[in-house]
Amino acid sequence: MDYRTSDKGTTEIEADLLVVPVSVEGLEERRCHALRMISEKSRLDLFVECEREEFEAKPGQTIVFRRLNELGAERVLLVGLGGEDERAGDALWRGGVRAGRRAFELRAKHVALALPDGQNDGKGAARAASEVALGVSYGIYRFDKYLRREDQDYEGPDTLTLVRNGRDVDVSLDEVGLIAHGVALARDMVNEPPGTLTPEEFADRARAIAGRAGLECASLDSAELVQRGFNLIEAVGKGSDNPPSLIHLIYRPDGEVRRKVALVGKGITFDTGGYSMKRPEGMKFMHSDMAGGAAVLGAARVLGELKPEGIEIHFLVPAAENAVNGRATRPADIVRGYGGKTVQILNTDAEGRLVLADALAYAQEYDVDTIVDLATLTGSSVVALGGYHAALFSDNDELVAGLTDASKRGCEGLWRMPLPPDIDKQLDSPVADMKNIGSRWGGAISAALFLKRWVDVDRWAHIDMAGPAYSVEGDDLRIVGGTGFGVTTLVEFVRSL
Repeated sequence: MDYRTSDKGTTEIEADLLVVPVSVEGLEERRCHALRMISEKSRLDLFVECEREEFEAKPGQTIVFRRLNELGAERVLLVGLGGEDERAGDALWRGGVRAGRRAFELRAKHVALALPDGQNDGKGAARAASEVALGVSYGIYRFDKYLRREDQDYEGPDTLTLVRNGRDVDVSLDEVGLIAHGVALARDMVNEPPGTLTPEEFADRARAIAGRAGLECASLDSAELVQRGFNLIEAVGKGSDNPPSLIHLIYRPDGEVRRKVALVGKGITFDTGGYSMKRPEGMKFMHSDMAGGAAVLGAARVLGELKPEGIEIHFLVPAAENAVNGRATRPADIVRGYGGKTVQILNTDAEGRLVLADALAYAQEYDVDTIVDLATLTGSSVVALGGYHAALFSDNDELVAGLTDASKRGCEGLWRMPLPPDIDKQLDSPVADMKNIGSRWGGAISAALFLKRWVDVDRWAHIDMAGPAYSVEGDDLRIVGGTGFGVTTLVEFVRSL
């Protein structure tokens, strides 16, 4: 989709659908500038019509007006933003999502977006418009490349235009478009069937991203992993005919490098559980077990285009397929990881932490001062937090604050979890430096503590995104499939540095 900005008036812009975000105060006090202009131009009092149709501008509430007189837009969609307290959260983004979904249902090709009301200063209006526009892009997303459709004429909106309406607001949708494309890229990868997105294909797509975004690519294939001692990645991937790889993209800024950051994403393209095999019900959606890696590559696509100054970024994705054959790792095998430590693998279904351990140890060879890893790591995090929040683990308060603020700006949810030493003791093994599982209780915590054993930098954070990475049933905000969770948080976090 193309993202544009226009100085035309709300009533003059030509579009299939004009989206007008409306706050409760703007409706009740007749303060919504766009609504006043449309009412005057069309000679239909939309404030009265909203009251008649019981549209109260509640968060996500929508109403459509068709064929209003003398308007450039064929239809007008009002979307509720809620009251002032609600807009302090992610109501703007949610309103945009609902608008995007309605735009798709209405088969709109060109969507225009009026500046949201309820923002007095230009900076607030610009930020609000960006949040709504990002929500619209999220709402129109579909993954239908494998569907046989009788109607091939409509594939969703192709243009989103922000209408400034003559207001002096310094806002462009260029960056929104970049982020939206990065999120869609991650969602596409998560939604691909596992027979298509193998570790090799994952690496091929990473190389394509590197070429498009001007990044270096230093990925390692299976032979190089074995030669250089990435034994934990190899232990997970050797049970599959699709060999593992370690994807490594690098962004180097022009001029002085003041910070070095590593973003590490789990890339298990399909997870059978290995010899500790999952039940069929638990295996159905395991093509999404690479969502952390997809988020890292989506962020790489965006940050490579934004080119943040002074920050060197290493994007690392250990990619493997956890399958079973005669060579597959067996429970109780002991493997020496890239960092030199040995692991007694008591559960081959706890494989994500193994590939991440090798990648975390490798990342530190580049003298990074900050490491953030993302993974669909444990069902325990889903039990604890549900499907909209990811678990955030770190001992560094400053880093936690930075990631939490970034997640709010990116309209994603993080919730800090503890790293208690008494649970760490569960990982001790009598025959190796550690084992890869602890007790059943606190499973997300013991998994994070396992990763912590491989990190020697102070600024490290682990994000367990097993809940929000994939929507199994869908709801009013999410269609079934990958959500692209993590992309906006990573982008906002790096930019904040």
